[in-house]
Amino acid sequence: MSANETAGRLPVADRAAIFGAVKRLIVEDRAAFAGVVALYVLAAGAGAALPVMLGDVIDGIGTGWTASRVDLVCGAIVGCVIVQLLLLRTGRKLGYRLGERAAAKLRESFIARVLRLPLGTVERAGTGDLATRTSGDVGAVAELLRKTGPEVAIGAIELVVLTVAAFIVNPLLGLLFLTGAPAFIIAAKRYLRLASPVFLSERAAMSEIAETLTASAAGSQTVAAYRMQAERGEAGYARAETHMGRLKGIIRLQTWFFPATDLTFLTPAVVVTVVGGVWFLNDWVTVGEVVAVAMLTLRLDGPVFRSMMSLSEFQMGGAAMARVEGVHLMPDEVREAAPEGAEVRLDDVTFGYGDGPDVLHGLSLHPRRGERLVVVGPSGAGKSTIARLIAGIDRPRRGSVTLGGAPVADIPLEVLRRKVILVTQEHYVFTATLRENLNLALDVTDPDARDEGEAGDAALYAALATVDARWVADLPEGLDTMLGEEHHELNLAEAQQLALARVILADPDVVILDEATAGIDPGSAGNVEASLAAALNGRTVIAIAHQLQAAESADRIAVVREGRIAEAGSHAELLAAEGAYASLWWAWKGVAA
Repeated sequence: MSANETAGRLPVADRAAIFGAVKRLIVEDRAAFAGVVALYVLAAGAGAALPVMLGDVIDGIGTGWTASRVDLVCGAIVGCVIVQLLLLRTGRKLGYRLGERAAAKLRESFIARVLRLPLGTVERAGTGDLATRTSGDVGAVAELLRKTGPEVAIGAIELVVLTVAAFIVNPLLGLLFLTGAPAFIIAAKRYLRLASPVFLSERAAMSEIAETLTASAAGSQTVAAYRMQAERGEAGYARAETHMGRLKGIIRLQTWFFPATDLTFLTPAVVVTVVGGVWFLNDWVTVGEVVAVAMLTLRLDGPVFRSMMSLSEFQMGGAAMARVEGVHLMPDEVREAAPEGAEVRLDDVTFGYGDGPDVLHGLSLHPRRGERLVVVGPSGAGKSTIARLIAGIDRPRRGSVTLGGAPVADIPLEVLRRKVILVTQEHYVFTATLRENLNLALDVTDPDARDEGEAGDAALYAALATVDARWVADLPEGLDTMLGEEHHELNLAEAQQLALARVILADPDVVILDEATAGIDPGSAGNVEASLAAALNGRTVIAIAHQLQAAESADRIAVVREGRIAEAGSHAELLAAEGAYASLWWAWKGVAA
């Protein structure tokens, strides 16, 4: 991946941060965690007791045990089998619940952190990176906590218990039991060292695929208009090829690691049988001890195999956890400025995106309180950038953007969003009722804001009527109609009207409309804008317009060219001046100036 491609990506947590997050989850539910571990230890102990008791039976028969005593121990062996199954089943059930609770806490914490991220940071990270962390990575971590992690934990506990049992049977044979450990430790250390960056790069490659596909899908009309299908297709194939290469790297690691782990139980089984047999002939050990420890080595197959099969998912979950926890490494914005009033000012503002060139050059703009200001200009002139700066999404490189005398980017978001609302062409309809979608705009700090009584419904219908949302009358359940996928889906124009209705309900001091009526039928767009202007009377409205039908009725028009205010005034004044605005107006009307 090039530097440009990785620029702006959200960070990835290191191993210490991951362990810290896991430790935090364990501490928060330590009683349940201790109980699950205890059940796993007891289950492993019951399983290890089987070969130990069988060895005792073999030696006991040789030393003259009675049939009743043999039957008693064999009955105990059967009892251990039943106890192990019950303990293991209970432990898995409780462990799954523990993992679900931990996954839920992690998911809630992650979503809460994402919602606190500055919009500029989110946009620089890219939709693909954030989308894969929010969906795929969080899902992988949830699977790690509720299934893969417990499987590896069970395997580790069984390995420890089996090792302890071998030493209890006979310390000399216990040493032989460990002959496979060096090969496993060397292979595991090498695998873990090599696998971590490979799995992280695989998750990053997934982000790049999502980013490319999302961009191509969102801009499908532009792709079609400029006949860029082949180019976008090649970009998608390139990302997929990169991802395939990362997956091949994972498979190459596994082709040598998996066979190496087989030596963990095959080597000690052979060594214990052969060397233990020689020691038996020399009366150093009993035949029952050799049989017991040999069977313990064979029982290594279960935990080693389960751990081996779960290790890939464990590594993927660990890589996903690093990306999920990486979001928490983003520093919180310190926003403590307190605005006095709602006057908007841009003074000598210079701004550019990332490390790119300046988009605005010493721009100054002073919308008057309660004024309807329309900002026009050619594409790429910097109109939408002005909207982003006033909304506090970005900070200027030089100069100042203030609201009520306070730098907009330093005003706490909960304060800023009550005073300034930015409405763009992109609107989100949540899977919820129409009433709930509208109530999102209300001030949640107001105890009366969520009133869903008759007066509340009247206010909601009034807001929808103001933006000419006639489609509401056809909804089967009115305000209680479910919206979103698999329910009643809104088209672009209806979603825009819903967004504009939210603005009316929110009743902010400053409204920024960045082509907010672009998807509405041109025949009714003017009526919507006029109704919206009437509803927002007394509020400062800054409308970013690419089409000029909104400019004619504005109180004032500002023309932006090459990142500067070329001229400003009323529609009549600017036409009379025969400058930049007049040229744009007559060109839009299709009349030669």
